[in-house]
Amino acid sequence: MTIKRRLWAAYHGFRTPDRLFSQATAERIRQADEERLAWRDEVPRWERIRPIAEDALQQAGCTGGTMLEIGGRLNPRNTDFPAFDYHALDLREMPDSEVTVAVGDITNCPHIADESYDFIFSFDVFEHIDKPWLAAQEIQRLLKPGGVTMHSTLFAWRYHPCPIDYWRFSAEGLKSLFDGLDCVHADFDYSERRRDLRGRDGNLVESDALGGWRENVRVNYAGIKPRR
Repeated sequence: MTIKRRLWAAYHGFRTPDRLFSQATAERIRQADEERLAWRDEVPRWERIRPIAEDALQQAGCTGGTMLEIGGRLNPRNTDFPAFDYHALDLREMPDSEVTVAVGDITNCPHIADESYDFIFSFDVFEHIDKPWLAAQEIQRLLKPGGVTMHSTLFAWRYHPCPIDYWRFSAEGLKSLFDGLDCVHADFDYSERRRDLRGRDGNLVESDALGGWRENVRVNYAGIKPRR
């Protein structure tokens, strides 16, 4: 009978969490579940990121020129910036890519001349760069005076080695990396904070005890290279 009573209590307890937890704890659990679903009503990720780049370009008075996207072989953003002559730099070739991809390492690319680009951009790349401080130095070297760089990366996110996951960044950390630029944006994006991100295909991981990954926070940075 003892086992039966315990099973019955557990069944009713999980149907009504306030029977197992204090009212305050039960309320926090309900709130977390609401936040987990709320991200679905947020503006799509790219639609949150693109305006930051556009605003920075507007502030710099940069209406066109040459653009470099770091890691653009799979999902190039060339059509989003039609006024720019688009180039992509990645560690591997992509023969069937819709854009021409130059193979190179952004942490060390001496074959690219100083001040070659008006706009340098990356999206979900910096967390996969082994030496981001060297990448930041190269980006600042490659930017023309008055040029813009914008990067969207991660502050809190599940581990996702594709192929290798090295870093997480704060807004202040990105500002420090690009200390030779005038920062026009450095802030966190909490829109997907409670999104259940467990991966897919070979990158699938089990959810935690509360049903997912509880802190998914992006960080965005934009800066302008000072004119001489």
